Amino acid sequence: MINFEEFTIWLLKYYLPAMVANALPVLVNGNILIDRGKLFVDGKPVFGRNKTLEGLIVGTTGAYVAGSSLGLLFMDSFLPLISIGAGLFALLGDLAGAFVKRRLGLKPGDPAPLLDQLDFALATTLFYYILGVPEFLANQSYIPLALLVIIVLHISTNIAAHALGLKKSKL
Repeated sequence: MINFEEFTIWLLKYYLPAMVANALPVLVNGNILIDRGKLFVDGKPVFGRNKTLEGLIVGTTGAYVAGSSLGLLFMDSFLPLISIGAGLFALLGDLAGAFVKRRLGLKPGDPAPLLDQLDFALATTLFYYILGVPEFLANQSYIPLALLVIIVLHISTNIAAHALGLKKSKL
């Protein structure tokens, strides 16, 4: 049986910084394309026009701020540090998702159900495994439920961002 209070704290500590990192770049009108506008061997953009250095910096910084806040809340001095890595991996996962979407012929902003919702979360999960974070690994049975929560939150926030005119697609 899942202890929902424990799960919620675990989810906040380990995935909220990544969710913040993934959400913030849409608020930045960046100019420096991560792929420098280059095309891949298939003649398509590597990542596309929505993946900018400014978005990467803002997202990673946002993850650090979220992790620092959570670190103060839960009196965990390790959280700000790992939140930087979690945020960076989340954004690298998003870049991997963009790379796949370009190969599939999808334009920046076009929806790719599940890929859009899970690319950053799976990359963040990989980060915690690589780092070997004991508390994360001790509760790894929470991962499937965390991914489900992330899917629901991601879709909900995209609908809100669409309503605010920040995103072209609802998904």
